[in-house]
Amino acid sequence: MNIDLELYKVFYIVAKNKHMTKASEELHISQPAISQSIKKLEDQLGGTLFLRSNKGMELTEEGKMFYEYVKGALELINDAENEFTSFKDLTKGEIKIGCSTTLTKLILMNALKEFHKEYPNININITNNLTSNLISDLKLGKLDFVVFNESNIKETNLHLEKIKELKQGFVYNPEFYNGEVNNFEELNKLPLILQKEESNSRKLLDYIALQNGVKLIPKMEVVSQELITEFVNIGLGIGFSIIDLATRNYKNLKELKINRKVPNINIYLATNKSISLTFASKMFIKYLSCS
Repeated sequence: MNIDLELYKVFYIVAKNKHMTKASEELHISQPAISQSIKKLEDQLGGTLFLRSNKGMELTEEGKMFYEYVKGALELINDAENEFTSFKDLTKGEIKIGCSTTLTKLILMNALKEFHKEYPNININITNNLTSNLISDLKLGKLDFVVFNESNIKETNLHLEKIKELKQGFVYNPEFYNGEVNNFEELNKLPLILQKEESNSRKLLDYIALQNGVKLIPKMEVVSQELITEFVNIGLGIGFSIIDLATRNYKNLKELKINRKVPNINIYLATNKSISLTFASKMFIKYLSCS
């Protein structure tokens, strides 16, 4: 059967408005022309779509069923047209990402490199900050999405998707310390270098330590895990960090073995449910998922 899309559009508008006059005004065509289109569609289908009366146009039972399918189909066509237009617009635009400095290096870097090769004219604006501040900006529409590590964020207006899992633990430089610790209590005998208490990584570590009956007392507190690994490398202490980050930056650093396993850290991507992502952002997230 040859499908005349215009007939389906006329049917949809009439069914939506339930009145010929309103449909005529919206479509900018005469009522007789609308009647001819509806009659032609009904003839093609071999059934009756509307019950006509002085009150207007009421859908038959089969018309109601048909309306739902037509509505869905036209919405898909509209989405396809928007996506096609957006795809052409990848010659310009901006992506606004919120992410910590650490995760920018570990999670975003490869995706940034590959995306820029394909779409060099898209501007990418990365905001590095604490997760709580980034989530606030996301809710205000200042960011397209946020990449962050595991936390207890329970925001009903955000969509969270787990994209990666990273190993974390204590690292040391063998030139200054040995790699033997029997329990969490012994950690406090070492010069610990940790992130500040408000960071998600620190919150998780403190929780695990308290489960073992220990409150960790750091010698130094810093904002980023990069600083932790740098300070560990020059012998200032033992640091808690994502293992991949520490060993990638400094090949000589080793993981401190401890009898209590530290769980891996989950990495999430958060978007605002009430704000539609741009096509450029959707494309970048695909690159991110594949990196």
